[in-house]
Formats: sequence, structure tokens, C-alpha cells
Amino acid sequence: MNQEVKSPQGPNKVEKKSEEKIPWWFNLQVKDLVKPITIKRMQLLSAGALLLALIAGGFYAWENFLREPTGAEFVDEIVDAAGGLDTWKGIEHGQFTRTHNLYDDSGELLKSTEETFYFKRGKEGLKLQVKSVGSDDSEVVVGKDDEGFWATKDNQTVDPMIAAKDEGMMCDSKFCDPQCASSMAFFRFSMPFKLKDSGVNASLASTGFNIAELNLLGGSGKEPTLLDISYDRTVGKDSWRFYVDPQDKLIHKVEYYNKSDKGEIRPEEIYWTDHKTVDGITFSHRWTRYWPNGKVMDEYVYSDVNLDSELPDEFFNRRNSLGIADR
Repeated sequence: MNQEVKSPQGPNKVEKKSEEKIPWWFNLQVKDLVKPITIKRMQLLSAGALLLALIAGGFYAWENFLREPTGAEFVDEIVDAAGGLDTWKGIEHGQFTRTHNLYDDSGELLKSTEETFYFKRGKEGLKLQVKSVGSDDSEVVVGKDDEGFWATKDNQTVDPMIAAKDEGMMCDSKFCDPQCASSMAFFRFSMPFKLKDSGVNASLASTGFNIAELNLLGGSGKEPTLLDISYDRTVGKDSWRFYVDPQDKLIHKVEYYNKSDKGEIRPEEIYWTDHKTVDGITFSHRWTRYWPNGKVMDEYVYSDVNLDSELPDEFFNRRNSLGIADR
């Protein structure tokens, strides 16, 4: 006797089940019916390793390409662009000529002075001697030896304080000495390498910038990076702002804020242009200040730079009436 066997499920349910789709990722899964837990753990480890790789890659990209450098890191960049700290430390003696031209606000030249700096650096510190020749062709030499400051004018011994003051080598501070201005000039000449000294605090500044001023800065014409410099209280009370070209990483403008003995802040604004490399050091050969009307107020032009000229210690001793250094 033939009997028809009926499906336990209704016809609608069978049809519906046949229409169910298999997920697209089902065949991509690794299946192991013997050790399914081990395979799952391997999948989790692979996903974790991928996540760690993405995090590490993102961190590397942030640190090396996206993050703005700290002030100290930016100082390292501009020191390297100027020749590197090791190159600067390797310079023990040398000389350069600095011509100072002073103008009135109409652009007429009032005074021109040619100063030749001789220096030697060693364990005892900086030895510095400056020879100044003015428009009247008189020659004034100011130096310092173990006995103190000394000066000559046209090979005749003179009072170093008076001679330095007459040549504009002294400021109005009661602590000023005959080599005050000369030492500051050499300090600025040593930039940016002096920013690596201890007690220096560097930070990047963000402020509105006058695009019209880019023509005075020279360089790439791009908006500069501003670097603010201050010092620990035990080191100094002055502050600086350097305008650095983002392309060549060289200083193109300096703002110097000097605090007087009375606590007054006296700002100074200097444009550094005409950068050249001499004996491995790249620096500005023209420093310019301007009157409010845009005319040049004064400028310092560097020439005859030799950072490898050997100078014996006796060279810095005081001169006798014949212009010969005493031994």
C-alpha cells in the first residue's frame, strides 16, 4: 500500500529556506572542525597585529611629517642649516671686517666706520681685539690682555674707556666696558650657534605677519617661522625673536629686546640678508635697520671673512708706541 510521505514542514517554509543566501565572508573563513578555538585565536592575533601596525605607522607619520617641531628641535634645524654646531666649535680663531654705514632719514650718508674683528676662542674664553678706522682715517685699536683693557689711537696709547666711547663701542649701562659693543657684535655674529648654550629657552611663536614685509626679508618669499628666545633668570634678562625662512632655515630678521638698567625695554629690529657660506659657516653679510619712512637708518656689511686665520696669544697683548704687541 503506497502512502505519500509529507514533509514535516509546510511548502511555504521549504521555499523560504531555499531562498536564504550564504554570507559573502563565509567561504573566506578558515575552518578547522578539530581545533576551532585555535583558529579563532590566530584570527584575533592577526587583527591585533594589523591594528598595532596601523597605530605605529600613524605615530611615525605624525612625529616625522605632521607634528610641528618644538622650539629646541627647530633650533637644531637652523643650527644645521648654518653649518652645524661641530663646524662652529671647530673654529678657534679668525677675523672679519664689518663696515658700519649710518644714514639720516633722507638717505644721506652721515658716517662710515670700518671695524676689523680679531678673535680667538679657547679654554680661557674669548679673546677679542677690534681695529676701527673712521672717515678721518684715524686708527683706533681696543683690546684686552692679562692686565686689563688697553687702547691705541694712531699707535699712541690712550685711555681705553674714552677711545671706545668716542668710537661708539660702549652703551649707556653702568656695567659697560670698552669691549661691550664689540662683544655683543661677536655674540650676534655667533648666531644661531649661541642658541645651543645652556639656559636658553626656545619656543615657536604664532602671530599675524605683514606680508608686505616679505620683500625686506628676502629668502624664498614664504611666510617665516617665528622663534622666540628667552633665558633662565640666572643667565640673562634679554629676549629675542628670530624670523626664519621655512625653506632655507636661515635667519632673515632679528628682533632684540634689551632691558636697560632702569628696567626699560628697548626693542631693536634688524634685517639679515645677503647670506653667504665661508669656511663651512653660512651667515648674513648685511644687517640693516630702517627709519619709519622706509629709508635705511644704518647697515653693517661684512667682508674679508677668514675663519681659519691663526692668531698667536701674543697678538692680543697691548701695543707699545711703535704699534708692536708687548710680549
